[in-house]
Amino acid sequence: MDRRGFLKVMGAAGGGVLASRLAGVPLGEAAVDPTKVTANLRAGGGTVGGIGYVEMTGFAKTVGDAYPGIKISVVPGGWIGNIPRTNKGELDLSSTTRIMTKLAVQKQGAFDQDYPNVRAIVNVQDEYQFIAVVRKDFPATTVSDIVRNKRPARLTTLAKGNATEWIWRTAFEEMGGNWEKLAEWGGKMSHVAWADGVNLIKDGHADGILAVVTGKIGWLVDLTTAREMKFLQWDRDLIDHLSKKYGFVEGMLPAGEFRGQTEPVPAPTDGGVFVARAELPKEVVYACLKAVAENSAKFKTFHAALAGFKPEAMARHIGGFPLHDGARMLYEEKGYLK
Repeated sequence: MDRRGFLKVMGAAGGGVLASRLAGVPLGEAAVDPTKVTANLRAGGGTVGGIGYVEMTGFAKTVGDAYPGIKISVVPGGWIGNIPRTNKGELDLSSTTRIMTKLAVQKQGAFDQDYPNVRAIVNVQDEYQFIAVVRKDFPATTVSDIVRNKRPARLTTLAKGNATEWIWRTAFEEMGGNWEKLAEWGGKMSHVAWADGVNLIKDGHADGILAVVTGKIGWLVDLTTAREMKFLQWDRDLIDHLSKKYGFVEGMLPAGEFRGQTEPVPAPTDGGVFVARAELPKEVVYACLKAVAENSAKFKTFHAALAGFKPEAMARHIGGFPLHDGARMLYEEKGYLK
């Protein structure tokens, strides 16, 4: 039996939802009892230790504590790669972003295929900025200055194909640079995990990290505690260009989030959404989301970026994919689709 064969959906009065299906009774007329829903699910987070991975781990824990019959195993992933993996059925659930879902539906950016088996399930209501953090003595004050003055910068970011890498590569290309030109200027781009980038800077082998951050994110707290760092500003016209072309909004990393960060940093900003494969039984999605909606205080504790999470906003600004039927069932029941 394959992994999908382990999905077992039970619940509802009069023999349960499954019995109601067999009897031809519409699902809307059968009450779902989430305590009787069982499933073994595979969920794609982000890079280990990153925002998407921690948030999906918190989602899995919140769901499992509320309904022990639903077990969610979280595996590493990426905001770009999670979409085709979910479409193929390799993942039941996954973390991505509003902008990535919109680009995927429009076949833009890193996406060139249709993804008919992907559905939106929840806006996790975090917010994170794309920030360049460099050694305090690095001879630049803005992101554009690296390209404009052909700085021999030794930089790090995540692996090629990761959403963060794609966004930073795209920004450099829009400025007239790229990773190859960076090498020609005497610099270097290293594609490594966040913790490895921190160690490269601590050891003197890198000048900075092109990152996606939220307040108090652990690896950046570590770096700014151990070394004197500064945060590069974005040129206004570059933020405006990226916003118009790719759909970013302008956000702000408030001053004082990290040691040495004395000024706010306006930056291109995105937010997280979770998606699911369309064939995932609606009762399973309903139960997962009910667990989070009714235990939001617990879910919010897993990452600082979730501090503003509100159950009533779970269905707002949910990205480019259609809403999963199970999500719609829960949100209609709660009145969240008004």
